[in-house]
Amino acid sequence: MTAYIISRVSITDRDAMTAYMAAAPESVRAHGGEYLVRSDDISVLEGEADYERVVVLRFPDKEKALGWYHSQDYRALRDVRWRSAQAHIICVPGEAA
Repeated sequence: MTAYIISRVSITDRDAMTAYMAAAPESVRAHGGEYLVRSDDISVLEGEADYERVVVLRFPDKEKALGWYHSQDYRALRDVRWRSAQAHIICVPGEAA
């Protein structure tokens, strides 16, 4: 079943995050994932948005999604993101057909 990684991000070091955003897509693709949303154009309809960026990734299944997140090739990029942004990241399954 398809799985999604959803990130809400507040950037604290724009230069470092720019480098991260340039390099991350290659690691996502290498694990069978694709970007569906990668934007700072957020329209709050309800509640509060205490973040400035939303990213949604789609993977073939949860194992591939978690495999990417915990992979050695993403680890260095994840460390950059940890130093340059605050993020709330979740992994959720898609609906069964």
